[in-house]
Amino acid sequence: MISTNITRQHVIKAVEEVKTCGIPPGRGSNRYLLEYAGEYYPLKYVVSLANRNANGKELSPSEFGGGQESNGFLRRLGFKIVEIRHPAPTGYVVREETVYSGRAHNERCPRCKETIRLMLEKAYNRVDVSHKIDIGVLPDAFAGSAHYQKLKEIYEALQCHRGFREFVKAKSLPNCDFFIPEPGFILEFDESQHFTLPRKIALQLYPDDLRLGFDRDRWIGLCQRINAKDNDPPYRDEQRAWYDTLRDFVPSIAGLQPTVRMFAGDGEWCSLKPNNALEFKRFQGFLGEGLVQWRFDVREEPDPFLARVIIADEWDGNPFEASKLLKTIHERWPRDKQVKLMMTCGGFIQFEWPKSVSRLEIGDNKYPNTEAVATLVAEADKSVTTVLNETLSRKLSQVTDYVTLGVDSCKAKISMTQYYIGEPHVELVCVVDLRNDRRYWTGKSYPTPSQQNGLIRMTDMSTHFIDLADIGKTMVLGCHDLTMFNPRSQNAKGWRQSANIEFKELAKRHRPICVLQHPHTTVKFRTWLNAWNGVTRALPSVKQYAGAGRYCEPGRERSEWDAIDGVLRSTKRGHTIDFVVQKK
Repeated sequence: MISTNITRQHVIKAVEEVKTCGIPPGRGSNRYLLEYAGEYYPLKYVVSLANRNANGKELSPSEFGGGQESNGFLRRLGFKIVEIRHPAPTGYVVREETVYSGRAHNERCPRCKETIRLMLEKAYNRVDVSHKIDIGVLPDAFAGSAHYQKLKEIYEALQCHRGFREFVKAKSLPNCDFFIPEPGFILEFDESQHFTLPRKIALQLYPDDLRLGFDRDRWIGLCQRINAKDNDPPYRDEQRAWYDTLRDFVPSIAGLQPTVRMFAGDGEWCSLKPNNALEFKRFQGFLGEGLVQWRFDVREEPDPFLARVIIADEWDGNPFEASKLLKTIHERWPRDKQVKLMMTCGGFIQFEWPKSVSRLEIGDNKYPNTEAVATLVAEADKSVTTVLNETLSRKLSQVTDYVTLGVDSCKAKISMTQYYIGEPHVELVCVVDLRNDRRYWTGKSYPTPSQQNGLIRMTDMSTHFIDLADIGKTMVLGCHDLTMFNPRSQNAKGWRQSANIEFKELAKRHRPICVLQHPHTTVKFRTWLNAWNGVTRALPSVKQYAGAGRYCEPGRERSEWDAIDGVLRSTKRGHTIDFVVQKK
């Protein structure tokens, strides 16, 4: 039954939400449509959203009737209802599946915003879409606030940019994309048209102490790179930049949490699944990181042969954050520099363990069932696709031919010698050829003693050796695999001894030129030193090598860490570009 307290304004707000976010599967209309401002909407879905606007709960289709009940209710509020006849009215596709199928994804995808709304509702229960904040739009409206002079300065800078003095036409701030009442913050979904020169001018004038839920430096970089132009009306870029500025300043004036911004071009947001625990964790990770800004220390050497991503902070392997980080690295890439390969650490991304793979399917984890391993690799491959979407792959291919990704199944503890990890888990490495999306998979074959009862070993040792164009034969290692070249490994017994002998014989036969190691953490310069020396003694063919572990070790006192300069030098041979990233 439809609640009688739903007003015409509640319905109009619902219509605006449908126009912004699109129609989810199963909520289209087959017979009647609501006509508003020359466009057409599925009226029963509109009523459901209008009830949420009025009463905080979206009505299920089973809770009220279509046809006479919905039609009569909307007509009493002054809306026009039309019956669908074929062809359907312009501006509406009867079956929502038709709206979404057979179209290349782009940042205007209506399902992306709808997915964000569903994720936000799962995280915070209530989310207001196209939310109105009753606040003025001219600098004088803020005359009593601490930011009045700064806002006036930004406004005047926008006026002077191209001479448009009267670009503010609204009487109050246009609606924000999303508002989350508890804990109280605005979330904006920025498409490319927001990244303009006027927006860059405004951002550069922000005070340093203004709290933001996004990386201002990155947004400035995007403005410079995208440099969008919208001249309809001629002052549209200044107008949009000013309204965005007000949404960023509102929290400090109205006592809200900092405004969070998402960039539509960061990925296929519609691919996230609210009911999938890992997908939801990814989104929560983004919201948490939305208030965290990263500091980049780019260490560039002449004629680098590869680049390393060194995370000098906590990291949980969130694939969505990994994609965002790689995208930002591309934006910070040194001008006119290219490398053949870029490395990440072990566990750079994580994936959810598939329910279909039990210990029974695995068998002996030291010599696991090959079909179970194949299932795990296939599941890991989905996370790689999430990280390296088509857009990001194309951008990274401008600066490197290959990317290596450490890919672990989710587990409670990071892989370090002192941690016992008995739960089934796998630690993989994927080498991606960005030019053709060919993927090479290998995984850890030589676990630490504390994880040997849980790790699913990669027993096919040949997967560690890959021929890479313009690089040559390359040996790819999981973190602890390198210890097979440590002189102390000669004392190994049983299956460890057999694995050690087999691996070294393969290495001598393949004669690799390059070695890539993927440790999870490295904070001591001597941790891998003996093993690397063992590699160069056993394999004189090796000309270049590198490891890319995180410079962060939970559980070890910070005072015990060696200086990062020494750690970086001790884990490579040859010149590199090192992107050292840390939370601000």
